[in-house]
Amino acid sequence: MTRTSPIPVGVALGTIGLEGDAWLRAAALLATAPIDRLWIWDHLMGRGAPERPVLEATSLAAAALALNPNLRVGTLVLDVTKRHPALTAKIAATLDAIAPGRFTLGIGAGGDAAEHDALGMPYGEVGERIAALTEQVAVARAMLGGDPVERLTLTAPGSLNGAASAPRPGARLRLLIAGDHPSSISLAASFADEWVAPAETFAAGLAQLRERERAAGRAEPPVRTHLLHQLSANKRLIDSPFGRDPEGVLAEAHAAGADGLIVTVRTERDAEEALQLLAKLR
Repeated sequence: MTRTSPIPVGVALGTIGLEGDAWLRAAALLATAPIDRLWIWDHLMGRGAPERPVLEATSLAAAALALNPNLRVGTLVLDVTKRHPALTAKIAATLDAIAPGRFTLGIGAGGDAAEHDALGMPYGEVGERIAALTEQVAVARAMLGGDPVERLTLTAPGSLNGAASAPRPGARLRLLIAGDHPSSISLAASFADEWVAPAETFAAGLAQLRERERAAGRAEPPVRTHLLHQLSANKRLIDSPFGRDPEGVLAEAHAAGADGLIVTVRTERDAEEALQLLAKLR
């Protein structure tokens, strides 16, 4: 009897420690698997080893989409502290223009102060990063929807002032907001299509998300949720809980109320092992 996965599985492919050709090979391999999407990390430096290669997320997204015509791709997630919000929206519009309907813009309030400090990028306190996330949501929704000839103005300081934005996606570009901070969850409940959190905080965050959806009077469909199965540094996928019992991890995510599971891989070998594990779920 054919077994069908109760919820879809996505794969987050790391960007630290892989050369460009190795990353593209891993992405191409995963494109042959029955995955929901290929998700891409957003780092600009490796932790504790500056000589390690680190690849930029949006460049990888463009390459993966162009080279794998059946692959859907998302960012997990772009730090709003690293790029101007209008630039991020333009990148998303460009990716949708070359691969219509296959890119998901995943954003979050940032999570690596040391990386920002090393590169001279302001990181800010939590409140400042949440404000930046709020602005990014507003700018993205303004620039990625509506009349393509409209001049866009947002009243918040530093926001759009008569900006032009074309091309715009032919259909609504999906927006994922990450994080278990109450403000991130509130933004997701009102404006996002999808939300993601790690297993440790998923249940509490999901309860808040559904409560905030009701409070905001959100119409159907509800926010689609993902439980992130993280992989510790220097650990192989096969030695992780998902590697030991993929059906069990998937069932737990389903029981927790997740609409999807995201599994992390870091190497080409992980990608090969992910194919074998996903085959067991068919």
